[in-house]
Amino acid sequence: MEKIDFVMIWVDGGDPAWRRKKAQYSGEVIEEASDDRDSRYRDWDNLKYWFRAVENYAPWVNKVYFITEGHVPEWLNLDCKKLVHVKHSDYMPEEYLPTFSSHPIELNIHRIKGLSDKIVYFNDDMFLTDKVSPDLFFKHGKPVHPPRIYGILPKHDGGIMTHIYVNMTAAINSHFSMKKSLKRNKGKWFDPFKIGMKNFVCNVFNFHYHEFVGFANEHLPVPILKSTIETVWKKEHDLLDATSKRKFRDSRDVSQYMFRYWQLASGNFEPINVKKLGRAISIRPTNARIDDAIRNRRYKMLCLNDMDLLPTQQDFEKAKKEIIDAFEYALPKKSSFEK
Repeated sequence: MEKIDFVMIWVDGGDPAWRRKKAQYSGEVIEEASDDRDSRYRDWDNLKYWFRAVENYAPWVNKVYFITEGHVPEWLNLDCKKLVHVKHSDYMPEEYLPTFSSHPIELNIHRIKGLSDKIVYFNDDMFLTDKVSPDLFFKHGKPVHPPRIYGILPKHDGGIMTHIYVNMTAAINSHFSMKKSLKRNKGKWFDPFKIGMKNFVCNVFNFHYHEFVGFANEHLPVPILKSTIETVWKKEHDLLDATSKRKFRDSRDVSQYMFRYWQLASGNFEPINVKKLGRAISIRPTNARIDDAIRNRRYKMLCLNDMDLLPTQQDFEKAKKEIIDAFEYALPKKSSFEK
């Protein structure tokens, strides 16, 4: 089996030194185009379960590259053979540092020394919740994606990500003809048995457009070829470089989804029905669905999406306890990633 590495980025938003450094640069934020909500940094205290899940559900993984600004949880075992702790300064060009945006961090992961060509990219809210096999991420040497053309919805309250999706889709359309791409790979885009009826209907409906109107983002771990990242940097250097130089999230940015879009548009992927992968579930004051999904392994993967749906600190603490209790039930034993 070819080597597959997991890459996960994490920030300790409660670190006083990190907060002071962030405050020094906060004057650069463009207020109407920034995304700096507290929910992006508050600690759910469930990171150890991410590592336990990797060890239990994906023991075949080659290495786990854990990327931080420099801080690490006190319980993390840095001597674990499968763990590679990477600081931003270890791989990011000096002109991109320091950064308080996830976009420069993820756009430059191909620069990490020793990283395999096959990568599965995780945010820290994306968990394995059942056993997974390598071919759920890479098949016949290609990344596995659920292909769905999905129009970007322009809304006044759409937030910064709407602009970022537009930026990425526009860049893709400057390099690919949707009509030609879909015709060349029609077995990947138009087979309802492989991709599911929902994706099939969306793709048929949107095929009358001449260009891609957007791609569905499933908010699940993303398989990426390092060679894809290198190609996108060659083709769209100025766009990725400009994003990497911004200290905070900005409406002019692109994100790591750019690499997934490129793999889809180029046809360099294997199709799958998203239902075989997992779900993204928003955290609410009551989380019976999340509790059931973790305890009973309803899905292969789960994104616990913090969408600012918890009105009070009491709601946050309650939801946090519910989720930790569910993980403790499913994954009670320490992993080799813990001291």
